[in-house]
Order: sequence, then C-alpha cells, then structure tokens
Amino acid sequence: MELKHKLHIWQDEGLIDESTVEKILAFESKQPKPLKLPLLLIIGLIFFSLAVFSFIAANWQEMPDVLRITLVLSVMWLFYILGHFSEAKKFGSPILFRLIGLAMFAASIVVTVQTFHFSLFNSYLPWAIFIAALGHYWYWRKFPYAIVAFMFGIQVLFTSGENLGWFEWGAFLVVSVVWFYFSKTGISISFSWILLFGAGLALWPVVEYENVLWPIWTLFAVVAFTLSFPEKERIVRPFYMIIGGLQLLVYLAVLGETQLTFIKMNVVESIALSSAGLVILGFYYMRFKKIAWISSLGLVGILLYDTSAIGLAILAEVIALGYLVNEHRKDRVLAPGFVFFILVQFVLYFIYAWGRMDVSLFFLIGALLLFALSGIAWRINKKKAGVSS
Repeated sequence: MELKHKLHIWQDEGLIDESTVEKILAFESKQPKPLKLPLLLIIGLIFFSLAVFSFIAANWQEMPDVLRITLVLSVMWLFYILGHFSEAKKFGSPILFRLIGLAMFAASIVVTVQTFHFSLFNSYLPWAIFIAALGHYWYWRKFPYAIVAFMFGIQVLFTSGENLGWFEWGAFLVVSVVWFYFSKTGISISFSWILLFGAGLALWPVVEYENVLWPIWTLFAVVAFTLSFPEKERIVRPFYMIIGGLQLLVYLAVLGETQLTFIKMNVVESIALSSAGLVILGFYYMRFKKIAWISSLGLVGILLYDTSAIGLAILAEVIALGYLVNEHRKDRVLAPGFVFFILVQFVLYFIYAWGRMDVSLFFLIGALLLFALSGIAWRINKKKAGVSS
C-alpha cells in the first residue's frame, strides 16, 4: 500500500505516467513475499529454546564427555542450517544465525579443551575463530564477519604476547597479507592494514631486539608495502597520518618525562632511519605528497639524543603548524590537523610548563595560541577572497 501511494504521488507530480505505474505494480506483485513467522510461534520457539538450554545446563556435569561435544556441535550446525533456510526462504536474519553458529563453534573448542584438560592460556582459540570468521567473510561478504575476524586477529597478537614464535608470526603475517590483497571494501582493507601494522610491532619480541625506533621502522615498512596498491592506499591513507602523529607525540612525551635512560640507543640505526626518511620523502613527494609528512619521523632517531627534548618539540610544532596551514591553503578538511595541533600544544605544556606555571596561565596561553591561529586562517581566507574577486 505504501508503494502504491508513493507511485500515485509521483504520477500526480508528473514524474511518471500511468503505464509506468501499472508496470511497476505488476512487477512487484510477482515478487516473492518474505515469509513472516507468527508472533505466537516466535514466542513459543523462544520458550522452547530456553527450556532446552536450561535442561542441558542443569545436567551438564552428569553428561558424558562425548555427549557434551556432540550437543554443542549439533547446536552449531542447527544454527547454520537455520541460516541457510533463512536466506533461501527470506525469514529471520541469516547473518545472526551464522554468527550464533560461529559462537557455538568457539564453544565447541572450549568444551573440547576442557574435556581433555588442555590449557586455554594460548592463542589456539583466537586463531580458530579468526580463521573461521575470515572464511565466513570470504564466502558471504558480510560486514559483521569482518568485524569478528578483526577482533580475534587483534586477540591473537595479544594472546600470543612474548610466547609468539617465528612460525606463528609468519602465519599471522601471511593471513593478514592475503586478507589485504583480496580485500575490496574500505572496511576490509582498513582492518587488514591494521593487522599488518600489528604484525610488524609483534615482530619486536620475536627477534628479541630492544630498540626504541621499531614502531617507526614498522610504519615505514607497512606504508612501503601498501603503496604497491594505489587504489587501496587512498583508503588507508588516514591511518598513516594518525599513527605517525601519535608516534611523534609518544616519543616527545616519553623523552620529555624520562629521557629514555632505560633504553639503549644505536647511533648507526638512528642515522639509517634518517637516511630512510630522506628516501621516503623524495619518493612520496613525487607520487604521494599527501603522506610525505610521515617521512619526518626519520629524524626521531637522531633527536632522541637530545635529552632536553627541544629538538623533538620543535619538530612536532613545525609539523603540526605546517600541516594545518597546508591543508587550509588547499581547502581540505582542517579538523584532523587542528586536533593534532592542539594535542602537540598539550604535550608541550605538560612537559615544559605544567610544573612552572599557574593553571590559569596554562589555559591563557592555549587561548592565545588558538586566537593567533584563527587570525592567520582569517587573513589567508581574506587574501584568497580578494584574489578570487
């Protein structure tokens, strides 16, 4: 009835004629109607399910081990069968049924592990759900499966921790690369890129090499890899800038507060990182100017030797202000640059000024900085308006 009402409105407005209205109504009348379960039947099924699960829970300890595993697997396949018929007969939510089936798959692993007294303190369960969720996403291409795969991919890294070995790390890297390579949607590309970056960070304890510059090397390596896919680089470009900016802020805050006396510095590697930054700057400036800013992280290795953190402070300030002015000149979105600029000011205040000034003066200086920045932006806008007129 709603469709018919809309069509008549469009006809009255002259958007479509009467013959088109009749064709649309005839076409829609031939389409299969979704199957709707009666409300009382749904309520009955819910209460029946609760009764079954209550009976199982009450007798769980007395059940034989094989029966426990069989019950969980049976429930898993029941929901997958429901998902199949839900999609074929157009009732319920196929995604929800399959997600419950995936949860029961995880439950079957937990029950099996507990039955045979294996240890749950390892990454087997996250790995199983990670691969299973990726299989769901690969076959059905639905967004919720990608979310589950991403969550358990992160859990694999956290669960493995210091026990991560070369084989497991290599397997995780291969899975992440394959996911990134075959990804088509923005959310899938973003998730797989984050896991790639996480794999780079996870390599740190595997090689047992204490180095404070590892996150920067990881970012440079992942960015270099993803630049081989220009159509995907555009999607994950914001992650380059966000992670690069956060790394710069963390280095500045840690150096300003601790002087990194607990970390061994390597002069050769610091110089190598600076050289890599220059190479990246030249390459990015020719092909990817929008992310050339992250090449400035190559200077961090050398600037960390300045225990006063003045060099890093100047670098962060120049990058924040320069990026903001550049984005304003090119009429791009200013919010990310503005947020980064404010974060830099807060870090600098807490490092250098918080213990030496009154709180009111702290906020006064922040307000003056904002007013100055606003004045510069207004002046630039006025000049551009005068040129255009």
